[in-house]
Amino acid sequence: MSEKSCPLCGEENHCGVAKGEKECWCMTLNFPEQLLNNAQTNTCICQKCLDTYKEGSL
Repeated sequence: MSEKSCPLCGEENHCGVAKGEKECWCMTLNFPEQLLNNAQTNTCICQKCLDTYKEGSL
């Protein structure tokens, strides 16, 4: 799986670091530990999966 793909859904995660930038959008957010454990990687989880998880659907 590419660093530019969300490890949960496979869609583009819009990772700034993977694009060569100093920071990523995800660095300003808090991700639930359970969601990070589900991903089992250090690759960015996309905004859609984060929102879906917070809604209780993931």
